[in-house]
Amino acid sequence: MAALVSVRKVPSYESGLTAELRELLAPLGGMEAFVSPGEKVLLKPNLLGPFPPDAAVTTHPAVVEAAARLVLEAGGRCFVGDSSGCGSREAVLRTTGIGEVISRLNLEWADLDTPADCEFPQARVARRIQLGAPLAGMDKIINLPKAKTHVQMVATGAVKNLYGYLPGTSKSEYHYRLRTREWLAELQLDLAVCLPPALNIMDAVVGMEGEGPSGGTPRRLGFLAASAETVALDMVTFRAMNLDTGTVPLLAAARKRGFGTTDFREITLAGATHEELLCADFKSIRQLDSPLRLLPLPRKCLDFVQRHWKAVPHIDRAKCVKCMRCRDGCPVRPPAIDPAKAAVANPAVCIKCYCCHEFCPVKAISVNPTFLERFILTPRLRTLAARLAGAVKRKRSESGYFN
Repeated sequence: MAALVSVRKVPSYESGLTAELRELLAPLGGMEAFVSPGEKVLLKPNLLGPFPPDAAVTTHPAVVEAAARLVLEAGGRCFVGDSSGCGSREAVLRTTGIGEVISRLNLEWADLDTPADCEFPQARVARRIQLGAPLAGMDKIINLPKAKTHVQMVATGAVKNLYGYLPGTSKSEYHYRLRTREWLAELQLDLAVCLPPALNIMDAVVGMEGEGPSGGTPRRLGFLAASAETVALDMVTFRAMNLDTGTVPLLAAARKRGFGTTDFREITLAGATHEELLCADFKSIRQLDSPLRLLPLPRKCLDFVQRHWKAVPHIDRAKCVKCMRCRDGCPVRPPAIDPAKAAVANPAVCIKCYCCHEFCPVKAISVNPTFLERFILTPRLRTLAARLAGAVKRKRSESGYFN
């Protein structure tokens, strides 16, 4: 059956969002199709850190409030919870405006920073993993992601938002342990497979373009979207952001695994068309493609290129406020970045996960391209490398290399 994604054009967060959300969910059967009276329901917003709503880093409090009101109308017992990447719980709830929503509606906070051991035999990476303890006690999870770009994972949406299931600093630790974005995508997809939300509601009224998920620029996309299928919702959202869905590691992993709907021909839109949602001049991030996909070089040469390929984070001293969130959030020990010592991350130990870029509250950290990256990314060289790689692949295929 085709995956159903409901979309609704919404001009602003002040336009009666509860009524807008009710209309959005109508093609899906309304909130009552997902929540039964007495059920414990977790609303899982994106609460990356203590960023104000107008920064477009976190799920807007108006979206959280509208979702909570509909859960309460359906008779559910409503919780709000996440594990932020940086900042104290008090600072995050106060600055994002979520704390005010919780207080006004008398909701309950689910502290996902409290770890509990979980086992998922069907997972590829996360077969034994610690997740936020309250997750096990919930009857339903409603995912409330924010539509943004992401310097490492290209884009962040419904699937990526489930990374907040992981408590505290374990998110950074997995960056260190898994290293590549392909393996991180597999871990994040495991969370969607093993602990799927009953419903996903995308906050795309105002998203983020450029160097997201926190250092980019707010960009009005003007819609809300909802689906019971996490991957399909990301497909629709990222297409509206004018991104090539084939370049998003999470969607590539889902396509390879056969999880979710990654073919637009199998997605049914209700409420608007792809063309009506499209933001044609949306500013995507610089694609940090692996040179391994382009250059048919010997392994030692490829290893050298890989080490010197991706950008090392730099600190703008004029903007830095010495909050040390970049240092404290770095998964490498001792930290690869420290504003008190140097204006650039230590290239010898930096794993290019860009957690420091995510955590910086004043956009003082940049990920400028290296000389090698600028050289390889020249259009003429990319075309030549792609042709050469294709020729080598055909030659190996003809000789039975892959058999």
